Amino acid sequence: MDKGNTKSETGESEVTVDAVDNNFKPKYIEISKGTAVNFVNEGRNVHNVLPVEEGAFKPIDADDFDPGDDGTITFDKTGDFPYYCSLHGTKTKGMIGGIRVVE
Repeated sequence: MDKGNTKSETGESEVTVDAVDNNFKPKYIEISKGTAVNFVNEGRNVHNVLPVEEGAFKPIDADDFDPGDDGTITFDKTGDFPYYCSLHGTKTKGMIGGIRVVE
């Protein structure tokens, strides 16, 4: 994760990450353990939210993430959780993002 471009959202019980066409906004966030992250598809295209490390969190599938849809993932463990949209990128390029969970 890019520490310089990480938005601190620690102390919040719920935060929002927008999926717009080819980007997640904000791209990188830092949250407190137990925070719910609500992903909202604000784009014109179908997206998904997949963990880079399989099993790191429950993915949001493309079938459930049309424009205007949302999906929430609660992060109960500390660590770094990179993610991506497989329709508009790969695990390392394109539509990628990351969440750092702290105590």
